[in-house]
Amino acid sequence: MTTFATVDEDLALLRSRGIARADADPLIVRSWRRSLGKYKLDPGRRQAPRVLAGGQLRDHQDPMEPMMQIARGGVEYLFNQVRSAGYVVLLTDCQGVTVDFKADPLQKRELRRSGLYLGSCWSEEEEGTCAVGACIADQSALTVHQAEHFRSTNTTLTCSASPILDTDGSLLAVLDASALSSPGDKRSQALMLQLVSVSAKMIENAHFLKKFEDHWIIRLSRRREFAEVVTDGLIALDHLGRVIAVNRNAQQALQGGEHTLLGKAVDQLFDTRLEALLASSGAQHRSTLALRALHSGRQYYALMRTPSGRTLCVQPARSARSSHPSVSTLLTLDELAGEDAQMMRNVAIIRRVIDKGIAIMLQGETGTGKEVFANAIHHASERAEQPFVALNCAAIPESLIESELFGYADGAFTGARAKGMRGKLVQAHGGTLFLDEIGDMPLQLQTRLLRVLAEKEIVPLGAEKPVPVDVQIICATHRNLLDQVVTGQFREDLYYRLNGMKIHLSALRERGDISTLMHSVLARVAAEAGGGEVTIAAEALRALLAYRWPGNLRQLINALRAALALCEHHHIGLEDLPADVREATQARGGGAPVALAEPASLEAPDDERGRLLRELRRQRWNVTRAAQELGISRATIYRKMDKFGIVAPNVAEGA
Repeated sequence: MTTFATVDEDLALLRSRGIARADADPLIVRSWRRSLGKYKLDPGRRQAPRVLAGGQLRDHQDPMEPMMQIARGGVEYLFNQVRSAGYVVLLTDCQGVTVDFKADPLQKRELRRSGLYLGSCWSEEEEGTCAVGACIADQSALTVHQAEHFRSTNTTLTCSASPILDTDGSLLAVLDASALSSPGDKRSQALMLQLVSVSAKMIENAHFLKKFEDHWIIRLSRRREFAEVVTDGLIALDHLGRVIAVNRNAQQALQGGEHTLLGKAVDQLFDTRLEALLASSGAQHRSTLALRALHSGRQYYALMRTPSGRTLCVQPARSARSSHPSVSTLLTLDELAGEDAQMMRNVAIIRRVIDKGIAIMLQGETGTGKEVFANAIHHASERAEQPFVALNCAAIPESLIESELFGYADGAFTGARAKGMRGKLVQAHGGTLFLDEIGDMPLQLQTRLLRVLAEKEIVPLGAEKPVPVDVQIICATHRNLLDQVVTGQFREDLYYRLNGMKIHLSALRERGDISTLMHSVLARVAAEAGGGEVTIAAEALRALLAYRWPGNLRQLINALRAALALCEHHHIGLEDLPADVREATQARGGGAPVALAEPASLEAPDDERGRLLRELRRQRWNVTRAAQELGISRATIYRKMDKFGIVAPNVAEGA
């Protein structure tokens, strides 16, 4: 293949434009080389940049709508800064198509003719070297000034662009400020590039705050007096106080560009503990906290933004049909396993296959918590921050399942939404798709699903182009799918594709740890209701433990939620339990004592020390997990340990 460096004519062309000088911007030089060598473009082509309209433009705008809503304020802010100098502001997608812009209406005709307009295409592949195209290629901010543009028709323009990046470093959009004319000296654009870069980072930060609105966020500033108004870094924490995301500034400041911040605890980054940060975020005394970065020794000032939920432990699930998604999300795999031998084996198996791309099939009676278990698998995986989407194949009419699962394009059929609909597979891209009652999926859809799983792309109804999908599939059924395979009701090849790992969930009446599971559910239901310690009367406890729970986990969750809503002062009595639980107990003669261990959060309030000690031992003295289980803070755990004279074994040994 002929390379750029061997083509004398191209070198001459570069020199004629002043691009090949020793002091030339290397970003510009690389872009020219791609334009000439990779795309084989003609710099003399006089055709104006392509401008999309109508449905073609909507195809680019619709996927960008959430981003456009966040970016709109930044676009308007930048435009107000530069409009008096004759600049237009463009927001483009990752293909270089302008999906939003702000400009002086009086310049409309001239701007459209020059391609500085809504729908204009500024990819490097089409226009050669230009600010948007080069920014997309190198993900770096730059100015392309006049003759630096590849196509001669664009050489009167000056354009400055900056990338807008996601937390994983992937490109979200490009922000650009361009003018039809400007002074000949490129140095005149230095301030413009700075304004564009600052505005792009403002949009990045707004996107970060929106994306992690259900998490604790540390806002860092280098100066105390500017902590409320200037953000030099953003850090998002998960429910255990570990780093799950940082913005560009924080990454560069705290780790010098290395990708090793994720998963670290706060006290591994700063000279402070999580409790101090949380204390500074109180509604009545929100304060700025001084921090020092451990790796560099730099001083920062932090403000904590609280999540939209009520407590650090609550992470609402993005389930498609759960009326109370928080309970599903809060019950972890370990909590669902409890102390039941079969369920503990199930969780051990899941932990070995998780994140291995293996489809998981859950089987069990109605109400055994198949969706709750699937949600717990999702939140224990590397996909935890991506969507969890559920579809009940038995609850949707057969005529609608196809559009629900695969989606459809604009005008695909009579009665379709004007802008089409993203199916559950596309909604779950990057995350987990839970297909409940998979045995009720129609045969023709089984064929389409099999093709999607094999090819990892779908074609929505009425669409022409395939859409890539990357999902972890978890399916569930209470049917015997092998019997359905034999009778021709279920495709054998799909069965073996979905049955990468089969897990049987025990019914509650089969479990020997109902008290432990009840403990976990009650703690989560209490957290969902606003927190606080819950106690339960002995006769109510006996009734709950003696009941057969035909509705399994779903019935247990609903029963405890109702009891907590009815009880006074967070103390559940027999009269607060559902009628079917009370009546079953009365039919047995008032409920004989049950030979099952009573878990900590279900005991009478007079054994607080024993309750705390048992929980710490059960969690192997992991204070964070014990605090989660009991629905209280780590600081409270430590205070109670001091109060009751409880000393961890490792501390006692050290003494």
